[in-house]
Amino acid sequence: MSSWDTTLERCMIMADLSSPDNTGNTTDTNRRTFIKKASLLGAGLLMPPPGNTAAKENAQEIPPGPSDTAQRAPVSIPDVSIFMKSPDAELVGISSSAVIEIKLADVLAFHGYCAGGVAFAFRAAQEAFKILYPDTLPVRQSMKVYTSHHCCQAGALAYITGARTDFGALKSRGDLVLIPEEKKEMVFVDKKSGNGVTLRPLFNPHDIFKPLFQNVSRDHTLAPRVRRVLNEAVQQYVTAPVKDLFRVEQT
Repeated sequence: MSSWDTTLERCMIMADLSSPDNTGNTTDTNRRTFIKKASLLGAGLLMPPPGNTAAKENAQEIPPGPSDTAQRAPVSIPDVSIFMKSPDAELVGISSSAVIEIKLADVLAFHGYCAGGVAFAFRAAQEAFKILYPDTLPVRQSMKVYTSHHCCQAGALAYITGARTDFGALKSRGDLVLIPEEKKEMVFVDKKSGNGVTLRPLFNPHDIFKPLFQNVSRDHTLAPRVRRVLNEAVQQYVTAPVKDLFRVEQT
């Protein structure tokens, strides 16, 4: 007996089609019972049996994912994390704890492929939080961010801090402010205390990788070189002494 037949048989047993109701009507009442209980088992009962040829032909082929291959990506993403508090996530129940972990890989998955800029912004947030919150964890959606580094770096900071421009939760809308690139700074301000810290990057990864990405999109033979430069940059942005990346000023 197939799994489809077994499931169908279970539904029929649940409906107890052979047992009359109090009125003696065994057909209409039990049919309604069967339909109700079958629907609770999920939409799988509405699909054709596994042996249906047409269903197999129309089924979408799912490509292999990361777990299906042992091949390692050319650019290694360091396993680093930022821990934050998210009381609202625990309050509404989407998290079992008010403490959440944000990994560099999570932020990169949100943005796409610019691992250099994402890693640089991730490190900037780490250094800012060390100063703003030396004895506690930062609270997501509790700070305002001003950044002259736009594009992927602004997106990364939005993901990490919960700050938004003109979209997102009401409590954080307008908390991500894009300032002129000439300012060359990232400013983090705790909304409750008013304390802030300014990071003045010594360079902008966007200036390095924009031409590389543009060139490799036109000439795919450049991919090995771009991958090598990107891999080296990501490792540097995550592990280099802070003095080689930013000037940090507490305000």
